[in-house]
Amino acid sequence: MKIVTEGKLPEIPEANADFSVSDVALAVDVGTTTVAVMCWSLSERKILAVASEKNAQSKFGSDVINRIDFAMKNPGGEKIMHDIIVSQLERLFSKSLSVASQKLLRGVRPCVKKIAITGNSTMLSFVADVSVAKMAAVPFEVGSKFGFERSWSEISSSAVSVIPPNVKVFFPPVVGAFIGADTICAMVAAEFDFDSEKPLLLADIGTNSEMALLVPKTDSIPSRILCTSAAAGPAFEAANISCGLPSVPGAIDKIIIENGKIEVSTIGGKNAEGICGSGLISSVAEFLGASFIDCHGTILDDSLGGVVNLTPNVSVSQNDIRNLQLAKSAVRTGIEYLLSRLASPSENLSFLLAGGFGSRINLSESAKIGLIPAALVKNTSQIGNAALFGASSLLFSETLCEKSFDLAKKSIEINMAAVPDFQKNFLKNLDF
Repeated sequence: MKIVTEGKLPEIPEANADFSVSDVALAVDVGTTTVAVMCWSLSERKILAVASEKNAQSKFGSDVINRIDFAMKNPGGEKIMHDIIVSQLERLFSKSLSVASQKLLRGVRPCVKKIAITGNSTMLSFVADVSVAKMAAVPFEVGSKFGFERSWSEISSSAVSVIPPNVKVFFPPVVGAFIGADTICAMVAAEFDFDSEKPLLLADIGTNSEMALLVPKTDSIPSRILCTSAAAGPAFEAANISCGLPSVPGAIDKIIIENGKIEVSTIGGKNAEGICGSGLISSVAEFLGASFIDCHGTILDDSLGGVVNLTPNVSVSQNDIRNLQLAKSAVRTGIEYLLSRLASPSENLSFLLAGGFGSRINLSESAKIGLIPAALVKNTSQIGNAALFGASSLLFSETLCEKSFDLAKKSIEINMAAVPDFQKNFLKNLDF
């Protein structure tokens, strides 16, 4: 499974501190679908190692709702979820430190000085052993706003941990139940600036899609950040797709239709074994252009039996298209709502796409199916795993740590389900 760990550090205000060559720090992004660990040299501010895996909690559900449900309905469920993710972190820490030791001078062993762990509010709660009970029902509140430090020994009960027990772990602040520390860290990485005169829209599109809009200040109103989330579900990760695969070799990631003939491209150039999320978007975009489907997503050729065959063993079904429509409509409706909060449509708006899925999608194909507004494409940048690099920057800068608190304080969380006309706009955006 290809997990995106590329990105860029924001500008670090402080000069490099005086660290030993053996001193390292760990940045962690605990996503709903994947977990990534990055080991940094503190003296040189360079990446020594990266380790990533599918989130081990996935067996309890592909989304946070199912995992919260398990945690609440099963005796000791919260502890089970905590132990699973911490055990996985221990494994990834060990793996990354082993690789890092090979990058250091002979005989020098990495010495972990600090850790920063980011993630959405549910994932962060499971790691820090904070109850998710309040997130299980209306009004959906977090058990903690985080923004605190704990020693590793307070998090992990492992007697053979590779992390010294007194190492401090920073959990960045969250905005609320649906806007977590990953969004705050992504804003840090994207260098959200309250003094900017230009609006900035950030979206991390995936199973849980979070969006943040920096609304510039005016003469009478200070700048603010509007945040919302879209329950897109697992279609973008191809988890509920009939021939779905993660982004692994053999997954179809793009198709082209010429004169009615379908040609496919796969990750790694391998034989097609399934289709990933970006391949599903590509397929539907091409189906539209070739009139295989109409604007409502309906397969037009009745003789196909509700299935379009891409290869002899990989197909896209009518239900797959419907699942994609639900996911893209949730995201598009959220984007449209945030943009409607601007005083006027702005030519100066910059759109940043973050996260594993957002960094891989084809922008023109995404606009063609209505996932993102076509007018935004020319001002769109794909910035990789911004949450991970934002968390990394907090390891080097007290100023940016303070900024994370300021970002959380000035962010306003909007529950899209409570927005007037949400249902009407969601239904409208189902069409292509």
